[in-house]
Amino acid sequence: MTILAWIPTFLLLQHPSADQVWETFGIWSACTADHFQLGWAGSGSAASMGSFTASLPAAGLQWLSCQLTHHSPLNPLQSFLLLGLALTFLLALMACRRAGFRPDTSLLAAFLIATAPCSFSRVGHLSLATLWPVLPGLLACHGLWRAMLPPSRPSGWLSLAGSGAMAAALCFPAQDYYVFFVFLLLAASFCLLLFLATTRTSQLDVLGSIAGRGLAFLVGAMLLVALAYLPKLLATTGSGPPPSWATPRVAAEQFMYGLLPFTWLIPSPWVPMVSRALTEGGLPPFSESYFWSTGSFLIPIAWMTALWKMALPPSRRASREVRFFASLLALVSVLGLLWMTMGGLGTIFAVVVSPVLRSLNRFTVFVYGASLLLLVSVLDAQLQARALAPPSPPEALP
Repeated sequence: MTILAWIPTFLLLQHPSADQVWETFGIWSACTADHFQLGWAGSGSAASMGSFTASLPAAGLQWLSCQLTHHSPLNPLQSFLLLGLALTFLLALMACRRAGFRPDTSLLAAFLIATAPCSFSRVGHLSLATLWPVLPGLLACHGLWRAMLPPSRPSGWLSLAGSGAMAAALCFPAQDYYVFFVFLLLAASFCLLLFLATTRTSQLDVLGSIAGRGLAFLVGAMLLVALAYLPKLLATTGSGPPPSWATPRVAAEQFMYGLLPFTWLIPSPWVPMVSRALTEGGLPPFSESYFWSTGSFLIPIAWMTALWKMALPPSRRASREVRFFASLLALVSVLGLLWMTMGGLGTIFAVVVSPVLRSLNRFTVFVYGASLLLLVSVLDAQLQARALAPPSPPEALP
């Protein structure tokens, strides 16, 4: 009842941000009088700003938000948010169940990602506030790990590619940044898993089989995403990119949108060093509050839990699943520190190659998601062990 009372009054445009104005135009222009435009919104019109539906799944979500608007007092932005939150919950639940989590822990994970603080801190930017790809994207790394394990029974390449396509479908490829982050995580996971395999065997045929299974999984995922983005690719090829792609960007924006080390109080030492170098080179950087990229206390709690589980003696060692999610949390954290922090590799890319890659603080949600999965996997393992434990014998009567 609280949500139903809250949604109709939310996302009103008294003091909109630039992102909110842009998404208002894109979503509202897709909902014309009983007609949904797939592709360029208002193409051929002098007032067209080139707002484009990103992919087939995004087009479907916008169409549903239009239908909900036509049959309710909600406006398109409110409908989009409501459907996005429901979609985030359902896709996270399906991905957790497919990964083997219990129903109760899957429900808990889905609820926590749908209500994540790093979601509602950006609710003015709706395509970023709905976190549907976060848990499915991280669990796609889990599916890749399972695909690269020595199979208990032979599995064909088509079956592995189908698993990758299913994992990509659960990620709901719609927001460009999140699609990029998911494939960055998959590529890093593949390299890490292949490296770990070399520490166990040096037989080239075995390593080739492991790499081949992982590549088949990745090819299936990439083909599904390419199919989802086919309308956008065709429109871009025929009509050229939208004007928004030509918006001027400067390298200093990395310091406005780059992720500080997970909202910790003390910045990493290279941030002031790179900031000073840019200033001396005529590119004065912006500044950002340490709490701009809203994180969560869940992240340090997950790290302490992971270290505790990995430090247990062999007789009480964490399950293989828990060890994987601890490794995934470490991988996501390292990627965040190397690529996404201000003054990191993302800033170097912006200065040397192109400043178009920005707003890397959006990676926070994947650190939060990896922390959530680690804690849920620990809880799931404990509940599984308790369910499988034999019942204690009844006490003898005195």
